[in-house]
Amino acid sequence: MPTSFPIPDFQSLNLYPLLYALVLGGAIGLEREWHGRPAGLRTHVLVCISATMLIMISQRTGTVDLAGDGRLVFDPNRMGAGIVTGIGFLGAATVLRSGDLLRGLTTAACIWFVAGLGIVLGNENYALATLATGAVLLVLTLFNQLTGLIRPIIYRRLLVMHSRGDAQSLADEISKVLKSEGCRVLDVASGTDCVSQNHELVFYISLKSGLQSPRVTEAVAAVTGISSARWKLISNPH
Repeated sequence: MPTSFPIPDFQSLNLYPLLYALVLGGAIGLEREWHGRPAGLRTHVLVCISATMLIMISQRTGTVDLAGDGRLVFDPNRMGAGIVTGIGFLGAATVLRSGDLLRGLTTAACIWFVAGLGIVLGNENYALATLATGAVLLVLTLFNQLTGLIRPIIYRRLLVMHSRGDAQSLADEISKVLKSEGCRVLDVASGTDCVSQNHELVFYISLKSGLQSPRVTEAVAAVTGISSARWKLISNPH
């Protein structure tokens, strides 16, 4: 005899965790979408709902075999650990490196958060999930405005091409110019192209972000024997 088609039993299913995942995960995703990030509304909602669903089903599956030897058939806690570990691959895909600049770290952190949010919602802790989502939205909005008021220290390389033979005296002269402009010289390197006879000095510098760079390069380029001076960003050494 043909088996009857199984009818979903929605009455016994608690839909509140999934609805919360849709709303709270969507709130984080909407903020990322608003700022034009590649992982936006849909990605965050899907991650949050998926994590919630997996925790919900693991709780139903994770039962103790009392009739047998009393062993745990499936440990629900392992599902949460697997979600947190596996979501790292998706978060890493949002981090973009362009030269010495990194973008997408905040979005990767948001994806990791909504995965954890799904775990919390799957355990039906709605108060903690709501409070945590509010805190994250506060960080993404208010803290973003506060960071705009901070002038951080940036680290750069100043590449100087010159035709003078006394590289040491020239390096000392340029270092004095840089210090007078508020720059801190961390290290100096030099090089010579034996074919073209081009001489190069590389200054590793820390300085406050702002409008210093054009003024500094103009001051360095005014030194006798300098043919070019240009900046390159470097990663934070600290």
